[in-house]
Amino acid sequence: MKRLIILLLFQLSIFNFQLIKAQWWTGWSRQTSLALCLHLDGDSLQLYSPLQHPDPIAISQWSLRSDTLRIECRSIGFKATLARRGDLWQGNWRQGLLREQITFHPADTLYQLRRPQTPQPPYRFEEETIAADYVDSRGDSIHLEGTLSYPKDGRGPYPTLLLVSGSGQQNRDEELLFHKPFLVLADYLASRGIATLRYDDRGVGASTGPLDSADTHILAEDAEAMLNALKTNPHVDRRRLGIGGHSEGGAIAPMVAARNKDARFVVMLAAPGTTGRQVLVQQNEDLLRAQGVPQHLSSLRARCIDALIALPQGSTVKDYQAVILQHTDGLSPEQIDSIGLKKGMAYTLKQQLETPWMQGFLRLDPAEYLPRVRVPMLALQGLKDRQIAAKENLAGIRRLAGNRVQCEALADLNHLFQHCLTGAADEYVQIEETFATEAMELISKFINNLTEQ
Repeated sequence: MKRLIILLLFQLSIFNFQLIKAQWWTGWSRQTSLALCLHLDGDSLQLYSPLQHPDPIAISQWSLRSDTLRIECRSIGFKATLARRGDLWQGNWRQGLLREQITFHPADTLYQLRRPQTPQPPYRFEEETIAADYVDSRGDSIHLEGTLSYPKDGRGPYPTLLLVSGSGQQNRDEELLFHKPFLVLADYLASRGIATLRYDDRGVGASTGPLDSADTHILAEDAEAMLNALKTNPHVDRRRLGIGGHSEGGAIAPMVAARNKDARFVVMLAAPGTTGRQVLVQQNEDLLRAQGVPQHLSSLRARCIDALIALPQGSTVKDYQAVILQHTDGLSPEQIDSIGLKKGMAYTLKQQLETPWMQGFLRLDPAEYLPRVRVPMLALQGLKDRQIAAKENLAGIRRLAGNRVQCEALADLNHLFQHCLTGAADEYVQIEETFATEAMELISKFINNLTEQ
């Protein structure tokens, strides 16, 4: 759910620029989740991609006529055309198959990435490595490693929360776009007397194991192996051991708790309460709407994805293309481009929808595991989450889990539990906050209240 790919390395530099007062501008690329910064000073211009390199990079050719700036970088096949609109520069860039509109806004200085919540050594908690070696149900040998963080007060054993990351290859901090939400949460909970274990997904960091065949149910086996590894640790109170997860991890947590009695509580963060197919279809619509795509077009994209999912096994690229053409008939090239259904997408969508992980996720149904969980559960959702819609999924969790679950919908928070404007995925990297304090406070109160009871 959280799969964002940084694709582009911008290489741009200096050109003559007459009668422009020294000024910084910052623009954001949605497709690459990168910041671009312009610095204009008299007859010179520099352009930076500060999330990739601190130094400016060179432009091969440029021109400026009637407030229209054209830039070309032949070495990477990059071209941009920008027009002056008051204090803004607006236009388009393209590189290969990528096409995108971009707006540069005035700024005080070169953009600097800030993550003020990320704890820095020396930490206010103790740490040790936890490892698990096991053979999964497909016969693959798996080695998993993670970090157990616990308070420094020496009053253990502690209530302990195992954290399971969302979809995609995640390290133990669930690091995404320079945010480290699991590290931030571990630090916060340690200050409230709670230990956490966060671990690298198989095939990431210190963990090993095949990824190609791993679906959500196989990844749940990994989480259960780490839960079992915690049971004998002297810092962990086995009677107060729970499992929690974010996004796909929020589905894995109750899966494990439904069959493993050592999980005494469950925390679900932006977890699905509807089927995987429903989640994917709605996500396709909601993310586009958050980016300003008109509702009739975002809904059309969702219907097209639903129709593609319904194609039988063995369907060809031509079958996918036929569905796409059926749904885009009568649209302009610009409208087709805005919903990502342009020519050539049939092959890409077929590849994405037919991976083992995606096929498993589409069949995922919370009705198969939530009713079987017999321990207290906490479910948190941000009301501006555009990947796992709060209203529909919290309703599903309440219906399936009944009075065993405490559901909380949090205003102005996105899928990563950041305060945000729209909830669009391209905001994630721009937001300095990593994890809203009110969400972490609800988690700590839930666990500590269970401890007191």
